[in-house]
Amino acid sequence: MSIVAEWKDGGTQLRWRSTTAANAGRGVAVFARRCGTPGAPALVLVHGFPTSSIDFFALTEELGGDFDIHVLDFPGYGLSDKPATPHVYSLYDDARLLVHAITEVWELRDYRILGHDRGSSVAMIAVGMAAALNPPAAPLDLFLTNANIFLPLSNLTAFQTALLDPATARATAAATTPQMLAAGMGASTFMPRRGLGDPEIEALAECFAYNDGTSVLPDTIRYLHERAAGETGWLDALSSSDVDTTLVWGLHDNVAPMRVANHVWSTYLKDKPGTNRFWVIPGADHYVQCDAPAQLAEIVRLTVRGGDIPLQTLGNTPEGAVLVDWSDGTP
Repeated sequence: MSIVAEWKDGGTQLRWRSTTAANAGRGVAVFARRCGTPGAPALVLVHGFPTSSIDFFALTEELGGDFDIHVLDFPGYGLSDKPATPHVYSLYDDARLLVHAITEVWELRDYRILGHDRGSSVAMIAVGMAAALNPPAAPLDLFLTNANIFLPLSNLTAFQTALLDPATARATAAATTPQMLAAGMGASTFMPRRGLGDPEIEALAECFAYNDGTSVLPDTIRYLHERAAGETGWLDALSSSDVDTTLVWGLHDNVAPMRVANHVWSTYLKDKPGTNRFWVIPGADHYVQCDAPAQLAEIVRLTVRGGDIPLQTLGNTPEGAVLVDWSDGTP
């Protein structure tokens, strides 16, 4: 059985009515999945662009014995509906969907969120929304992994730039097959580099093909405009939040390079309330959850276990994740 077949077989579907005014309340079908151990601590995994919850396949294998894991594919991604233009995709709509799933569908109270790439922006927005509920429903921990959460320090690829340009976006998407997109990502954003023969890269291609996902790339990538307008506000809000926050970064990322993580840590996270930590994984690229799932899983376990975590290298080996800094919110 392929990764996608196994993933889909364990999933369910929920209905979401878009809150974005331009979508006029249009309903979409959203793929959701619960796995792991019922009754264990709850963990919500939030995927990025242009992929889906399938990114966390290996991580759920590592953490399934310790956590009750919840994922979904946002509209436009993975195994969810991918409505074409004039549908407007939005980080804020997805954050409301995520809060709805957490509080109304999954009915979680004590839970953690781990976001990756675009999902880190959705997660930061959702934390603020959940904290504002009555009663508040913010997570106990927030994990942020490789993401361009401070765009001035990022390196957008030529492909992303072409998709963002109205003059080239549609032609670029039309010329991109699911296999081309998956292979390109495997050759540039994973460590070590991977080809289409790799099961996880094949799974990406299959998810891109589902409901003609490559055709909506010019629409889904427009989240970068929302991020450019809102990222400083989201980071400012997080910097005053008492939600414990852990930053985990794959060292080899050239799209969201280490300078992004260093800036976000030093400017917004190091001195915020709560217990906050900054890890670097030397053997990982952008998809840290795929490149080093066992190490990311151990970081999550250590964090949730609580207590002091000394500065260290996991396993005391050169490829081990390094806890490079931490703070407890005290001046």
